[in-house]
Amino acid sequence: MPDSASTVVDDPLVGILKTRLIPTWERFGGGRLVVVAPTREQFHTQSLPELIHTSVKKRIGKRTTAARTRLYNNASAFMETWPEDDQALALHPALAFVLEGQADFHVADYLVHCPRDHFVLFTADVPRGMGGRSHLEGKEKEQRKCVVLWIFAPPGTNSITAYTCHSEGNEHWTDEYCIVHQREAIHSFELFVREFEEQSPGYERIAVMSCMILMQLFLREIQRGHFHRVGKSSTVNAPETTITQIEQARQYVKTHLNQPLTAARIAREIYMSRSSFIQHFVRETGMTFHEFVTRERMEESKRLLSDGYWSINLVSKFVGLKPSQFRVQFKNHFGVSPAAFREQMRSRAEK
Repeated sequence: MPDSASTVVDDPLVGILKTRLIPTWERFGGGRLVVVAPTREQFHTQSLPELIHTSVKKRIGKRTTAARTRLYNNASAFMETWPEDDQALALHPALAFVLEGQADFHVADYLVHCPRDHFVLFTADVPRGMGGRSHLEGKEKEQRKCVVLWIFAPPGTNSITAYTCHSEGNEHWTDEYCIVHQREAIHSFELFVREFEEQSPGYERIAVMSCMILMQLFLREIQRGHFHRVGKSSTVNAPETTITQIEQARQYVKTHLNQPLTAARIAREIYMSRSSFIQHFVRETGMTFHEFVTRERMEESKRLLSDGYWSINLVSKFVGLKPSQFRVQFKNHFGVSPAAFREQMRSRAEK
């Protein structure tokens, strides 16, 4: 949906994307990216950037199953874990970008030493750190620090999530999670990962372009304010409490007003039955789903009409209604027709 300004939200992540992540990817693309592998030997079969190197770090603990681990709604996050090593076989890939210092990632039975302005793609079939420990290794780690930006698609959330984690010596903590519900961004991330996993002819060019699309879409959604944040954590690689499914439904509605929004469709998006979704929505919000959708559509149309750039027919399209439906709902909600409301806004602006 068009915005009246190029930048609506000045979020810290905007600066990271615009001045660090996107320029680095534009300049180097896959030239500063490595993809994890099940063994150190396999990892070294790829062409490695000059500054990335590895060392041996065997696991010390036993493997356990993690079928009941639920970090994102009702979706499992891990298939297997090595608790003593803070490692897990995750169900979702993740892209890491080192913002400061050198990060030492424990992957399978080795360490990947990744410097500033380099990328690591963690695939779903290779054990990696769960995020509960510092990304620093070695005798001098107490004098070191690093900051890492993570981008991934949490299972069961229909979203792309980004956050930064900080390591100083043995200390480790994460910033708030920035969550964007943008289907094309999800598809771009999935394509990016799949191309590097399958390595079909021409995969590098496709992967580089799909990752750039992901970054640009994510940046645009943040600038438009189409995102939300979730808590902080000092010990784990996921929020202590995730947003509720109803809150996810609310965010989905706000960013998809121009699409058909039925209770059945939204229930499917957040993995709930229609009847359960309707009951929980009223209980958590104090209004019916239909009332909420109508309110959000009317508030958005009010903003668009106030801008003065859009025709009434186009505004109705932006909020997912036929012009006749829109006129009736707008007058019922605000007590005046869309045309009369726009004239009021113009009169006020001229005074």
